[in-house]
Amino acid sequence: MKSFTYTCLEIGEVCEHNNLDIGEIMDEICASDVSFGTNADTLISVNQLEDIISLKLDWDNHDEDTILISLGS
Repeated sequence: MKSFTYTCLEIGEVCEHNNLDIGEIMDEICASDVSFGTNADTLISVNQLEDIISLKLDWDNHDEDTILISLGS
C-alpha cells in the first residue's frame, strides 16, 4: 500500500504570500465548478486554484504536486 504526504496551506496565507486580494480570489473560486460550504475541510489542488484564477503562483519552495489548499477558515 502506498502512502501520501501533503502540505496543506490556507487560502488566506496563499493570497497573502502572493499579494492577492482574498475577496477577489474567493469570488473567482465561488464562480467556478468547485463546490464547498463553510466546512474547514474543503481542499483544492494547486492546478485547480491556478486554473480558476488564471495565474501561476509562488509556492515558496514547496513541491506543487504535494500541496492542497484549504478553503475553510
